[in-house]
Amino acid sequence: MSFVKYITSIFMVLFISNCTSPDDNTKKEKVIPDRITMLFVTQPECPSCEKLEKVMRLEAPKKLIESYFEIKKVYLGEKIPDNLIPPNGTPTIYFLGSDDEVLVEPLIGEKNETALMEFLTDSLYEFKVTYGVDIRELKKSENNETNSSKASS
Repeated sequence: MSFVKYITSIFMVLFISNCTSPDDNTKKEKVIPDRITMLFVTQPECPSCEKLEKVMRLEAPKKLIESYFEIKKVYLGEKIPDNLIPPNGTPTIYFLGSDDEVLVEPLIGEKNETALMEFLTDSLYEFKVTYGVDIRELKKSENNETNSSKASS
């Protein structure tokens, strides 16, 4: 009978120590990415993809994309991050933060400039909400630091 009590007490100690392990009390801090990833799902000979790419090269979208986004292209059927819903067709663009975290719903199909700008500005806003930082302000402060270090050289 004392052996059963001994085993039971060992299990209780192990259970309690696992419930209060220091790993559980630490929060994993989110890594703030430098840019928002635009995971562009395309395929060869895709007229809608080509039209969307032309819209992305227009002045206003191009300026935002070059400043705050990184485009990664994959072909339909290639592996995409596990947390993403597979695309039904092309073009599909996922807007992702760190660890492939989805910031806004995916852009599906060809869009005009106004619709594309809406997706871009929405993802900038969601970046701010998710990470508590305005990526536009981060880039401005980085540019100011770079310019001031060049001036002092």
